[in-house]
Amino acid sequence: MGKTAGFPLPPILWFGLSLLWAGALFGHGPNSYQITPDKTTMLIGEWRSFRMVDQNGQAQHKVTWTLSDAGAFESTEGDELQLVPKRAGDFRLMARTDFATAEASVKVVDGPALPVGTVRWSSGSKKGCKTTKIIQAVPKPNGPDIFEQSICEDGEYVAAYTAGGVQLWRHRISNTGAPADPGNNNNYEDVGSRLEPHSTSVCDSVSVGTEQQKIRDLLAQHNLSFREEPGGGRAWLVEESSTQCRLWFDEKLVVVKKRKVFVVE
Repeated sequence: MGKTAGFPLPPILWFGLSLLWAGALFGHGPNSYQITPDKTTMLIGEWRSFRMVDQNGQAQHKVTWTLSDAGAFESTEGDELQLVPKRAGDFRLMARTDFATAEASVKVVDGPALPVGTVRWSSGSKKGCKTTKIIQAVPKPNGPDIFEQSICEDGEYVAAYTAGGVQLWRHRISNTGAPADPGNNNNYEDVGSRLEPHSTSVCDSVSVGTEQQKIRDLLAQHNLSFREEPGGGRAWLVEESSTQCRLWFDEKLVVVKKRKVFVVE
């Protein structure tokens, strides 16, 4: 299984990583890079891949990987790291190049299967960006499993991920407040052709500003129910076959925030 990563972990600021899968993802400063996935839950004996990418989704090279407890894993190192955990626990993973660092968290669970409702992995959130849609990809050999569309301060983006949460690429498909740049039409068509035109998730049909009653009607159409979470009826959890959709409402009962995650069935 290759050698086990075993490097002393230098003192760093550990900040849970909301994308850093490394915090902000724009510019070329220390927070312009991330490990994908940035948070993952896995079983003992299960293998998972990790990749360090820049703000454009480009894989980084000559990466040095560091684990908070190297003895808890078997690993195969390279530009893409593969880990196989040997015991349960919560661990930190750091990637380092000559000019940047990034950090992620790995939770290992003991048992025959992950508990129902477990979030297998997450990509975090980029500074100045809001996810607008998660789209299941058309199955293809060595192709992406899902696409993420997001609105950022400098335009609209699409990113592709494997089933294990490794980011394959990230492209801007339009500028802020404007349609896609005609000069980038080829790139836009290339990205657009890979996207499913329709999404079956109710969460994708709900946007910020949607009234609560309209969501009730939408759920009824799809024969779905919801569960109120703590918050005086202002937080709902909608569960579908492989996703959870959390919705938060303001005092006027309109959506102010939503979050969709893939779960283990």
